[in-house]
Amino acid sequence: MNKVTLFMLLPVIMVAGELKDTLLKAKREHKPIMVYVKAQECQYCEKMKKTTLSDETVKENISDFLFVVADKNSADAKKYLPSTRYTPTVYFISSKFKVVNTVKGYLGKDDFNLWVDDSKIKLGMNSTKKAVETVSTTKSDVWMYDIESAKDYAKQTGKQLMIYVDKASSKWSRKMRKKTFTEEKVAKALDDFVWVKVQKDSSEALKYGLNPKYAPSVYFMRADGTALATAEGYFAPENFLKWIDYAKSKI
Repeated sequence: MNKVTLFMLLPVIMVAGELKDTLLKAKREHKPIMVYVKAQECQYCEKMKKTTLSDETVKENISDFLFVVADKNSADAKKYLPSTRYTPTVYFISSKFKVVNTVKGYLGKDDFNLWVDDSKIKLGMNSTKKAVETVSTTKSDVWMYDIESAKDYAKQTGKQLMIYVDKASSKWSRKMRKKTFTEEKVAKALDDFVWVKVQKDSSEALKYGLNPKYAPSVYFMRADGTALATAEGYFAPENFLKWIDYAKSKI
């Protein structure tokens, strides 16, 4: 059985052994766990390790978690963790083995700290109201939040990109998230796309020239970032399906 390696650069509580041992230790000591899932030859795993996870503010923020690194293809990861399709992925897990948050893809220190804070609140630990408000507008198991790492995943899997520009204060963005993207037919139609969510006017959106007049807006792109279609504004499921079909016709 492949061993789960430990991330020796971080000043958090370390445990020897495999993921199973860490989970059992968490249960005995009533401590939460942060599992960082990586893969061989994963450039964004290395980037996350060298920048985000080595940042002093991140180290301090995760110091109350048992922290372990698992290889995506290890026997332990496959047995004890949810199915992981992309790396890096981070799971925040309670001492009762409940996954409270899943973070997919590379994130910078500021965004990652928000997810740590949100996880702490769900686990009954101290955090900030701002973190909860910010993360709650963006998080979901199907979304990625870093465009470059999403492009990398799309290239690996032969998928296209669907980049959703959100605005936390917009009722139409909220309706798009809760009504349109949760519709089963929409989710199925988007199965060949990597879902990416960014906030309007954020540095991540502006870096890629995504500055729509309206939010919500959706950019359909090929894995290399070239445009397929742009749908600006709110769309009910039946109308958004037409945009998906149009984007697929341009592939």
